[in-house]
Amino acid sequence: MSVEARAGELLAFFGARQAQMLRDLEDVVVRESPSNDPEAVAALASWLIGRLGAAGVPAERVVFEGSGDGVLARLGPDSGGTLLLGHLDTVWPVGTLAAHPFHSGGKIATGPGVFDMKAGIAVLVSVLEALAGGAVTAPRGVSVLLTSDEELGSAASRGRILDEAGRRGRVLVLEPSGDGGAAKVARKGICVTTARFHGVPAHAGLEPEKGASALLELARFALRADSLADRDAGTSVVPTFASAGSAKNVVPPVAELTVDFRFWKAEEGERVREALGAFVPSDPRVGAVVTTVVSRPPMEPTPESLELYRAARAAAASLGFGLAAARVGGASDGNLTAAAGIPTLDGLGPRGGGAHARGEHVELDDLPLRAALVAALLEEREA
Repeated sequence: MSVEARAGELLAFFGARQAQMLRDLEDVVVRESPSNDPEAVAALASWLIGRLGAAGVPAERVVFEGSGDGVLARLGPDSGGTLLLGHLDTVWPVGTLAAHPFHSGGKIATGPGVFDMKAGIAVLVSVLEALAGGAVTAPRGVSVLLTSDEELGSAASRGRILDEAGRRGRVLVLEPSGDGGAAKVARKGICVTTARFHGVPAHAGLEPEKGASALLELARFALRADSLADRDAGTSVVPTFASAGSAKNVVPPVAELTVDFRFWKAEEGERVREALGAFVPSDPRVGAVVTTVVSRPPMEPTPESLELYRAARAAAASLGFGLAAARVGGASDGNLTAAAGIPTLDGLGPRGGGAHARGEHVELDDLPLRAALVAALLEEREA
């Protein structure tokens, strides 16, 4: 069968299932699942396991300690093939639906988490159902892993993500698409530095010279951090949160500053980390402890990941739409798998916009297109 003929079959198949995808989308959106509410996330996982089981897809609960439960499903061989990756959690607290309910009408659906990334979950359910029913094939095997703490940095789930990605040969991430529906071929890495300063208290009016100000060293550190940004390289270094002092008439004995820095290339992140870590207070009486945590390494394009993008672009063209490539500042779990050397393509979720904002929405006509695209990629692998 020609590529064009198969594309037509996939479009017809998933087009006929658009109404069911919309029902699944509503079901996952109305089950609120904020990252900081493990029980709520686990409740969504339970519903999803039941939904997949009813579709003939064996799925299991994955416990992420302290962060609720995720979902893992495997079809076909247990190794090789593709990992389809996503997350159940959102940034929206329980109760948001009362003022911001799910709504679908016309060309879009709105609601908390509808774009990031519950529309992607609805697409995955449809693709898995098609695989279980034989309408789509993936002879080399496919896993779906939906985690519970992506919005918090994936501290609890990253080990399982890397294990499952290592079992497979490539990763497709159903996070929201970029502007205009673009796939995401590069993402910035994220580091967070915390600098804590310990000085000497003294009366600010009577004997200020006997004090050693932790606050002044915090200010010097903040200026140092700001100077490390490199706009041309796309490296941002932003002091974001600060606290200092013990009383308004005391030389501040303690201070703490958080710095967020983001970068396209690993060496840029290392440059900033080393420079911040080498800070020495001007006043030797002030101690400084600087700690940096790598929240996400950068997702850097590789020849293998770009080849995966080209395959997706060709599949999208056969389905009748263009698939641009985007570089974005935000991170995802695709950063983790890409940094582990596993070919990764991100942003394959439906078109929409307003992630993490009241205007969050998804374009309903794109649901079957994205399901057809993922299905075509699973079959293209075997071609």
